[in-house]
Amino acid sequence: MHENMPMNRALTPAQVQLAFDYVLAVDAGDDAAVHRPAVEVFPHTGLLVAIAEELVFPVTALPHEIDDINADSFVLDELGVIFLMAIREWAHACPASAAPAIARCIVHFVAQVFITEPKDVVRALEVIRDGRLELARAVHTTSTHR
Repeated sequence: MHENMPMNRALTPAQVQLAFDYVLAVDAGDDAAVHRPAVEVFPHTGLLVAIAEELVFPVTALPHEIDDINADSFVLDELGVIFLMAIREWAHACPASAAPAIARCIVHFVAQVFITEPKDVVRALEVIRDGRLELARAVHTTSTHR
């Protein structure tokens, strides 16, 4: 297993909301909506990388149970690592042009892995966003009370 995956940090609720607002705007093809959050997202393209990591890594990582590991598990793990490394490098090298493409990669991944009907992509993204918001609130509420 690759110990350096994932490399994200706990996102704040505001960061989760911003990243998903951007992904949903890109998916909708709403150029005006994409431009508004883009001004906030470009300096923090890592937000999109963190969202991608949270979605991709759990699906592609080697299973924790040794009985569930087979040859395909290693291939899937490596593909997930390579995909996330490429996204990280892309975001680092050219954040402004990478942001919309990373958002489209997130939408495509959700469409291919998490849903069965293409029309359900927006709903799936909203459900994932809501779950991530709940986790972010829990993490940040706990960390501020320590």
